[in-house]
Amino acid sequence: MQGARLVAARVVAAVAAVFWGLLWFGLIDLLVVVEQDARFDEDYIFESGWGLLYLVLFAVPLVVLAVRPGAAVALTQLAVVTLAVLIGGLWRPAWPQLWNGLGLVLTVALVAWVGRGRPVKWRRPAPVLSMLALVGLPAAVVYGSPLIRNTTVKEDITNGVSHWPMQASLALAIVGLVALAAVTRGLLPGWTAASTAFWLGVESVAYPDLHASLGSTGGGLAIAWAALVVAALQIARRRAARID
Repeated sequence: MQGARLVAARVVAAVAAVFWGLLWFGLIDLLVVVEQDARFDEDYIFESGWGLLYLVLFAVPLVVLAVRPGAAVALTQLAVVTLAVLIGGLWRPAWPQLWNGLGLVLTVALVAWVGRGRPVKWRRPAPVLSMLALVGLPAAVVYGSPLIRNTTVKEDITNGVSHWPMQASLALAIVGLVALAAVTRGLLPGWTAASTAFWLGVESVAYPDLHASLGSTGGGLAIAWAALVVAALQIARRRAARID
């Protein structure tokens, strides 16, 4: 990649990371529970979910692309998260979320074009990671369904977009990234998905009665699932290294 285009690719990815991770309230919403902001005491998990999606799952791979333009797994992760947001918007349907998703689509397309994104190297699916993704998918649907159907509870809103269907998209994105890790052995999707599930699990145990909580039992299962994802990913990567 030529020098000028390389600089442009890094700048575009960095600006996008700042926009989605900071200006789109990724970091701010993630810290709401840490700050114990009383204005959101019923919506801590929704606030954290928004932050996890836009800061951890979306902005982190943009930072990777600012360092390594065109990185295939990072670009594919952006596409997976974007797809999850669009599915959540269509699931309700929720037009503001779909417009939000369109912004993500444009971001991914621009970053991929400027950085001359490379195709991802697909591998045979890692059995345990694939199984964890398959187990996680129905759990994500069961978790997201009541959030999608909500018609009675006043919804938490950020930038005109409801957190309720976005939280359903978060669950789908986590599972999708574990599936991506299964077919790429990528540390980025595996670790960001696992850390997100772990955070959601810990919050659910701490706040079992809040909106979008998994409850004490569900939170514990999410924590265990996240740990299994990390362990399975490390094993799969070691086996792949031996084969290579």
